[in-house]
Amino acid sequence: MIQVLSPEELAVAIRSADLESCQLSRSPVPSQLARVMCPNMCLDFARLGPAMLFTGMMPRDCFTLVFVMSCPQPGHSFNFAVEHVDGYMGFFPPGGELDAHTPEGYSNATLTVAKEMFLAAVQRSFPEIPDRILERGAGLLIAPAEQLRLRTLLSAVMAGIEDKNGAFTGLLNRSELESVLLDAFLAGLRSGMDSMVPQPRFRDARRLSHLRQAREFIRDSVHAPLQLEDLMSELGMSSRGVEVLFQDSLGIGPSAFIRHQRLHGVRRALLAAAPEPGIVKKLALDWGFWHMGHFSTSYRSLFGENPTATLKRL
Repeated sequence: MIQVLSPEELAVAIRSADLESCQLSRSPVPSQLARVMCPNMCLDFARLGPAMLFTGMMPRDCFTLVFVMSCPQPGHSFNFAVEHVDGYMGFFPPGGELDAHTPEGYSNATLTVAKEMFLAAVQRSFPEIPDRILERGAGLLIAPAEQLRLRTLLSAVMAGIEDKNGAFTGLLNRSELESVLLDAFLAGLRSGMDSMVPQPRFRDARRLSHLRQAREFIRDSVHAPLQLEDLMSELGMSSRGVEVLFQDSLGIGPSAFIRHQRLHGVRRALLAAAPEPGIVKKLALDWGFWHMGHFSTSYRSLFGENPTATLKRL
């Protein structure tokens, strides 16, 4: 396990995915990541400290299965319009969309499998999987027995990662491991479809549509002096309605969400910029921060370092 604090480091928690991360918690909390590489697949473990929002695209050449090991509060898989809880599995086709809110203390195990290997395994052991699931993906709850099997296996893998004697380091061990992992994840996927466990749905389609509209409006207006009143007008909702929408969906108020989006924009720009006089102020102004003292305080509170420290990371 490696410990990370920077939110952008969490965007690589799924190998080969093209993700953008936004920290929703008010201050940084350490997270832990681990990875096991096998000949035809990769297993990633993530224990996330802060609440996060992840958006983007899953690997283009792999099928991806995300098993939620711990979710202290309900999270949201907006792309599947469901809440995710302990025992949830998200199944993504190559290049599938990810749009998910994870609460503080969330953890998962993600298996990315080469497309050809996954389809061959499905043909052998799960040929009845609906084509619409293979093409569009799905979010579902795994049956208790298969959850236990998967958790037991993943605990053993984690123990192997932490074993100083080097378990799972040999190619033969990894070849054997990938077969066992794929069988267990596929069995979990099948159980979720067969058991017909009712899924916690997002509150309603209208609220999901409002949230998507709000986030798109913020994204398109994030460099402008955007206020809560602008969101109210855009959505046709009261101040209270907008507040409840964001708190229920993301665990953060709309004004704080806008501020976090802007701070992340500055951070990405700083990480890509060459150090030069006045660059921090210029980028802060570009992202709508007019008071440098307030900006620096907000930045340090969210990321645990000054903007100049981020600039010097390169």
